[in-house]
Amino acid sequence: MTCASPVDSTRGWAVVVAGAVGSGIAFGTVYTFGAFFAAMVDDFGAGRGPTALVFGVTLLAFFGTGLVAAPLADRLGPRRLVLTGAVLLPLGLLFTSRVDTVVGGYVTYGIGVGVGGGLVIAPMYTAAGGWIVRRRALALGVVAAGNGVGTLILVPVADRLIADHGWRDAYVILAVVNLVVIGLCCAVVRRPPVPPAPPAVAWMKAVAATTAFRRLFATTLLFSVALYVAFGFVVDFATEEGIESGSAALLVGLIGASSVVGRLGLTTLSGRVPAVRLLQGCLAVQPVAFAVWLVADDSYPLLVTFALMLGVGYGGFVALGPEVAVGYFGVVGLGGVIGLLFLAFGLGGLVGPPFGGWLADASDGSTIPIAFGVVMSALAFALSLTMPIGTARVGTPAPD
Repeated sequence: MTCASPVDSTRGWAVVVAGAVGSGIAFGTVYTFGAFFAAMVDDFGAGRGPTALVFGVTLLAFFGTGLVAAPLADRLGPRRLVLTGAVLLPLGLLFTSRVDTVVGGYVTYGIGVGVGGGLVIAPMYTAAGGWIVRRRALALGVVAAGNGVGTLILVPVADRLIADHGWRDAYVILAVVNLVVIGLCCAVVRRPPVPPAPPAVAWMKAVAATTAFRRLFATTLLFSVALYVAFGFVVDFATEEGIESGSAALLVGLIGASSVVGRLGLTTLSGRVPAVRLLQGCLAVQPVAFAVWLVADDSYPLLVTFALMLGVGYGGFVALGPEVAVGYFGVVGLGGVIGLLFLAFGLGGLVGPPFGGWLADASDGSTIPIAFGVVMSALAFALSLTMPIGTARVGTPAPD
């Protein structure tokens, strides 16, 4: 049943805040993997490549779940999906705390945490986009900013928990936090008062057939490959250069904190500057940031500069992506479109960390995987310059 409250209402903004908190805890939990990485490599006795694949499988499941969860949220409403994620994600953390092999981690963390988190984030985004019309870019930016704040808080907290309790008990504590916080968000989130979505599969096929979507998808994929090399290895590479573990973990937090600037600051400009142009600007920052990382070595100020630059560009891209999609395809059926874009993030996450880990193992250093990030991010920016501005022409969807 559609809720009687109007769009742009107080209830709508309450859903936006709940979306920011719920998706923030889910994103922040997934992105703590870098803090756990070295301990898991040692405990499992696996190399960087196989252990990084845990993160890759998680990202594929995390974002790939949106391919199903987002259009289901259009049809069923977000609450039941978020509630399922609120149970599945903590269970994945609990089971991960008990596994003894990296293969077990692929299942418990990769699938449990990944699918559980995906059932939280995709419905939250679609709900926020449906509830707020006049300030939709800001609403989506607020939800996306929650992701940055969650990363800023949870990564250093996870590092401290690992130091005090070990990585296994740290996952148990994070499981309790996720269960409580996401469970509370379920009490607030509501189905948005928007027209019924078109048949999900048919609409997604029609959107995917457009040139505008294909270029946006490919750009997002390349962007994500580079991005998750950074999230997967910035802590590990920094500690190898002699940076203290707490300071190294803080780098991921700084990426999250500066992403808030990109998410909120740039989305406020979207009414005056085309969202596609702002998106291209965000992508232009990423290869420069990776180049700074490439030459940083053991210079913590340069590593901080890299983290801040990457965070601003990443935050703006994540917040503006849905706004670009709305500009191309409209708000009706937005869940299906966001689900397709989440798939691009997931595929990038599946490729970036494992391949980066393999490059690190093969070269016995960080230079080659960071250079790989420079190349991928430069290609993403170049491809974005071919993206059109304006409404995309979508063919009439055939029945499912």
